[in-house]
Amino acid sequence: MVEISKTGVTLRQLQILREVVRSGSERSAAKALEITQPAVSQQIRILEGLLGVQLFVRDKGRLVPTAHTMTLFRDTDATFVQIERVAKTVASLKGVDSDTISIAAPHIFSLRLLPEAFRKLRSHQPIAGIVLKSGTYPEVAEHVLEGRADLGIARLPLDGNVFDWCPATTATNVYICPRGHRFTHKDIIRPEDLVGEPLADVEPGMQSHLMNENAMRYMGAEPHLAIQVDVIGQEVSFVAAGLGISSSNTFAASQFASFPVEVRPFEPSALYHYVVFWQKGRRFGTLLQETIKVLVECAQVDAEDREDAGTYP
Repeated sequence: MVEISKTGVTLRQLQILREVVRSGSERSAAKALEITQPAVSQQIRILEGLLGVQLFVRDKGRLVPTAHTMTLFRDTDATFVQIERVAKTVASLKGVDSDTISIAAPHIFSLRLLPEAFRKLRSHQPIAGIVLKSGTYPEVAEHVLEGRADLGIARLPLDGNVFDWCPATTATNVYICPRGHRFTHKDIIRPEDLVGEPLADVEPGMQSHLMNENAMRYMGAEPHLAIQVDVIGQEVSFVAAGLGISSSNTFAASQFASFPVEVRPFEPSALYHYVVFWQKGRRFGTLLQETIKVLVECAQVDAEDREDAGTYP
């Protein structure tokens, strides 16, 4: 075992500590590391003796890390994330393909795009497991940059100094409405139509949503944000329930085909460029190359479907 600066503390002990913090139990940590639970308990006791501090307290059967532990965990976690990133780089240089893929994307793409892509991929590629990392577009980029995900789905701009990408599809602004809403009789929705309408929308900060809200403010009307969510895609449930309408774009809205909602174009609109992206310069084996191809194909199918439907799901 690799000892750290003659402290007696080993990387393996820190790896065990990290897994216990992440999982909240020695049993789960043992399963993740493929060792026995007594081995985990023993290494935690040894680590406490070496450091001279208590690392965990028990609360209703769960291990709660102390403040000392969290200080150590933050640095330890960053170290192992970097090691995992290096391991993936080494594997790619050797042409070794993992049978597990990890993808980062906003939650909304778990509704349609990703399930369709994985089903298609699994029909002709052996895949042992799939790991999904969700979040906002900046969080998705961070997952890929830090090596927690092999690939990401996001929209431009991205930093070309640290990422490479493959174009997937483009999109324009729309509004999502419950079926039977007065907007379903309109061909195009404009800012003046939104005055007084309750909005079920992602919390302020998303650029596309701010554009629509600022168009209303320009007319002297304050948007009525009736429901705010913090995850892209959550808003559709509230729209379907008749609690408001929501701004989106044609690609994101294509994920809502299973919900009882309708979509109408909004003007003025912007053009969004969606991509599948990865760490700059990274080389991929057959599985990840095929994954990129399938993700792009499925994104383009979604685009064709919405064109055939006149942008309506």
